[in-house]
Amino acid sequence: MKSNNKSTYTRTMKNYTGIVTATMLAVLITMVTLISSCKEDEGGEVPGGGELTITAIDPAKARIGEQVTITGTGFNPDYSQNEVKFYAGDDLTGGEATKIYETATLIKGTATSLVVEVPAKAQDGHIIVMANGEELESSMDFVVDTSIGNPVLTSLSPTNGYPGAEVVITGENFGESVEAIEVKFDEVVATISEVTNTTITTAVPEGMTEGEVQVNVSREGTAADKTLSYTVNKIPVDVKTAYWTATDGIYRGIISESGVIIIRLYADADENFGSANGIEVDVDGGQIYFSDQSNIFKAPINGEGPVELLYEGISSTGDIAIDKVSESVYFTARDSFKPVLTTNSYIIKGSLDGTQSLDTLYVFDRDFNPSSNQHEGPSPVSPKLYVANNKLYWTDRGKTLGVWEGSLDGTVEAKVLFDATDGLVGPSGITFDRESSKLFIADNGLSSGLESTIYVGNLNGEGDLETLVGPGDNVRAPSDMEIDTENGFVFWLNVTNENEMGETELNRASLDGEIVEVLFDDFNFANYFDLEIGEVLPE
Repeated sequence: MKSNNKSTYTRTMKNYTGIVTATMLAVLITMVTLISSCKEDEGGEVPGGGELTITAIDPAKARIGEQVTITGTGFNPDYSQNEVKFYAGDDLTGGEATKIYETATLIKGTATSLVVEVPAKAQDGHIIVMANGEELESSMDFVVDTSIGNPVLTSLSPTNGYPGAEVVITGENFGESVEAIEVKFDEVVATISEVTNTTITTAVPEGMTEGEVQVNVSREGTAADKTLSYTVNKIPVDVKTAYWTATDGIYRGIISESGVIIIRLYADADENFGSANGIEVDVDGGQIYFSDQSNIFKAPINGEGPVELLYEGISSTGDIAIDKVSESVYFTARDSFKPVLTTNSYIIKGSLDGTQSLDTLYVFDRDFNPSSNQHEGPSPVSPKLYVANNKLYWTDRGKTLGVWEGSLDGTVEAKVLFDATDGLVGPSGITFDRESSKLFIADNGLSSGLESTIYVGNLNGEGDLETLVGPGDNVRAPSDMEIDTENGFVFWLNVTNENEMGETELNRASLDGEIVEVLFDDFNFANYFDLEIGEVLPE
């Protein structure tokens, strides 16, 4: 009985095992079938399927950085798992030439195409594709296009201005030839003065109508991929010719119906004077009077020279003013640093022909401050004359901060008209209207971390100052002032960058402050200026 039971048990277990094995095999076959079915339903591609081939490179000639498409079979559908290399020259180390290949950036791809970017060191030659553990070198060559690509425009500087104003176009693929480049403002061809591969220096064509225009560039007939917008500003009415000094010479700016013209009349390096500083013009006499750091000069207003030295050896000369009635020149000066307790600043008078001895009208003490290692005290600048009333005016940004009044002969004790109690923080320029007896002040607060303002007050110093033009882009760091009473405008210089030296513009405002506009801009390190009031001389 025992043996029979055991035999029966054994057969039963075998039968059971066979059933389980058959069942598991059926389940496994079903799972494989389902997986295969899912793959087919999803339209997926099995990596490594098909022979690795390269049938085409399109385009077969392209520039560095451009995209090409490689067509073939056997690529990994996940394009990032492929690798494409371009021939990049030979390594001659060891005396034998070994080909070098540079890996390209993959952009996109499928199992039959790969889009890549031509690498920086690519040269003419074959390419290599690596996919699914295989590697294949193309039978066809790829050629690197070394010609310049189409012009590419990036920016304009500035983005607005008057006809005649200089404009710098920044971009790529301009070449180096002025003759090969054409610049148009809308359909008007502009004059080009300089070309590099990345910049074009041009000017707004004369006669352009105000408003927004499109600037387009072409090189040898090939146009840029886009245009850039530029705004032609409305030409201001009744603009006086302006003259200003800068670190590299003396300039004249003219705005007419045809646009802006800026000319450097005298270059310091050519005429043997230092950095030009103060300036005043005598239109009827045809002369410009100006100072550098230690001398007083005059020169013909037409820029044709010669430059004549009137006075020399004066320390730290500032702005100047002239009186044609008495044929006198007035200017400010200051002792250079000396290791003494007290130095001086001055207002000095000379003659327009330089034949008379200098006459010191006012002397101001400047005491040495050990903490700052500087002399501190009155620092008169920006003298202005009221000849009919025998009055001399100036500003002071030093210890005796304010606007001051004295006499043309220095016999009247100087008195302050407006100072810090009136809200001034850094008066740096003045002008006045004789008819209305109004005084205009350029108050520069930038160096003190304060706001700047153009004020108007009474010429006799009575009453309060009123704001003509408040703080803002036009009044960032104002200095020097002039007035055009014929057309009703006051003018001032304005530094536009973060400090009080650098990029400068000439602004003006109507006498009621309703109109504020930039006349000339984008010139550097302007110090003082003057307007051409009187007969305009021919060129």
